[in-house]
Amino acid sequence: MKREAQVVLLAAVIIGGTTLSVLLAGYLQSPKTEVTFYVFGDSQGYQGGLVEIAATANQERPDFVFHCGDLTPFGQENQYQAVIEALSAFQVPVYTTSGNHDIREGGGARYVQHFGSPSYSFDIWQAHFTVFNTSAGDVTEDEMEWLEEDLAQSNASLKFVFTHIPPFDPRYGYNHTLTNETTAERLMMLFETEDVDTVFAGHIHMYNESFVNGVRYVVSGGAGASLSTDAGDGAIYHYLAVKANATGVVITPVLLSTPSWERDTVVVRGLLEDVTLTLEDLLGLDVEHGTSSFQNQFLNWGGNGVYRGVRVSDLIELVGGMSTGDTIRVISFDGYTQEFCQGNLYPNASWFDLQGDMILAFEFNGTSAPEWADGMRIAMLPADGAYSNEDCLLTSAPGMGCDIYPSAGARWVRYVSIIEVVTAE
Repeated sequence: MKREAQVVLLAAVIIGGTTLSVLLAGYLQSPKTEVTFYVFGDSQGYQGGLVEIAATANQERPDFVFHCGDLTPFGQENQYQAVIEALSAFQVPVYTTSGNHDIREGGGARYVQHFGSPSYSFDIWQAHFTVFNTSAGDVTEDEMEWLEEDLAQSNASLKFVFTHIPPFDPRYGYNHTLTNETTAERLMMLFETEDVDTVFAGHIHMYNESFVNGVRYVVSGGAGASLSTDAGDGAIYHYLAVKANATGVVITPVLLSTPSWERDTVVVRGLLEDVTLTLEDLLGLDVEHGTSSFQNQFLNWGGNGVYRGVRVSDLIELVGGMSTGDTIRVISFDGYTQEFCQGNLYPNASWFDLQGDMILAFEFNGTSAPEWADGMRIAMLPADGAYSNEDCLLTSAPGMGCDIYPSAGARWVRYVSIIEVVTAE
């Protein structure tokens, strides 16, 4: 059984269930002597990189472009609509597969609705392209059997495989890869047996090329999500320009601009995952509200009013949570930072009485960010509506809060840009 290409975005129209030969009639020139394509992954809600890639693709006209998954922060309908709009800028065919972020919160069904099956195959020139689904962190037996059959039946001179999660993590000491090691080993053996030239994946937010037993494994996860490691180790915002012809396959990383986020957007980084969330994304989560205020170092009160926002703990759960001893660093647009302990995000009864829920507030007295000049903002929602310096001191871990800044208001970080987990190690 061979699945045909399910969905291609072409000329700003989503087309489903169309065979590649029909879809590309009149688009590809014949006879062809090579195939060119772009590869990128992990935009995760940041559309700026996609727009940048589209501008180049529309000039250079590769045969197609491929997104390796994590098109969205967590698979919500508004997030799919946003990435579809960005992908519609491409005037060349766009192929995708789903990532682990795309299937969250019911997102798997939405992916299929908008893009079709995340597994399919097609041929261009003398090359066979196989796309298969690893978004759940493993590969089902049915999917594995289809993959084996698809690769075995192809007599193409070149075989390329695309997926989201790579079968191994190329970084020393890291394991951000498939959850099933047996599956990973089976996949790599299959790629070797079937003479696959290159396996493209995303998931790890970096660029890397590795060769294992004659197979080239390429990670391209730099289309917008926060980078995973240092630039010297491949952490660059990029896409890949690939050219395959009779002389071989050339893969060239092309740098993208560093993402710049709007004031109504926040980046949440876990130790292995991250998401970029807009105000609309936040409104899709559980929203808290309450009247609150804070005390400054001169013992004056400020910020009194009604705040609406999302618990910071809920945001951290989106990126894998935190462990005992980990801290949370909140960074504002101007570089100001504050660190919080696990007890602030998950307060026990005594801490909850003093500080209430710790939220990322996006609205104050009915005005939302960015019109609200101080938003997005960290806020505490104690039952009495007053977060005093004494409250702050009693709800801060050693070396944090009022031990460092003699003001409860210092904890209410304004215009938050990044919230990230900092490991205890």
